[in-house]
Amino acid sequence: MMHLAVVQEMKKKIRFQNAERLDLGVILPDAAVDGNSHLKRSICGGTKDTYDLEFFREKFGEQMKQDDLYLGYYLHLVQDLYYRNYLYVENHWNSAIPGNVEKLHHDYCVLNGRISQRYGLSKDKISALDITTEPICELAVFDAPGFVVEVQQQFATVSEESLFVLTAEMAEEYIRCAAEFCIKEMENLRNGKNGLDSIA
Repeated sequence: MMHLAVVQEMKKKIRFQNAERLDLGVILPDAAVDGNSHLKRSICGGTKDTYDLEFFREKFGEQMKQDDLYLGYYLHLVQDLYYRNYLYVENHWNSAIPGNVEKLHHDYCVLNGRISQRYGLSKDKISALDITTEPICELAVFDAPGFVVEVQQQFATVSEESLFVLTAEMAEEYIRCAAEFCIKEMENLRNGKNGLDSIA
């Protein structure tokens, strides 16, 4: 839901070519049922992980310029990298502490409905487009139809109020900052500058 909210904020400042393909693209990496959809790779002697943005830009750079499905996919990876820094570094969250991952996923369930309302998101606008012949399928096996149904179910408001890790204020701060971060990355790429260094 936060991925959709980030691009919704971006749409206020940037004109995209195809909102339907953008919205599917920005959630598509999480729709994988097999393969390395996030282009995850180990760095620093196996002590850290990152997402290989350089590989994606090299392989799909031309599609990113012309097709918002690919741009959305790339923005998902950028947002995930930014989120890891926001959660682990800025807010000192530790996934190794027993129960922390479950608490975070619980918070997502509680916040999803609120986020959808706060940012004017609609489940009707998310479509399971046929991507079976798309080059993006070289990265992983995707179940776009099944995942779209799953995301549409997340629009329901959960009455439970308790939050453990991610507060509504934190979610809004992340969404605002991630949108600005993604806009800057898009501007750099469009102006012929280097994209983000995934190791940095």
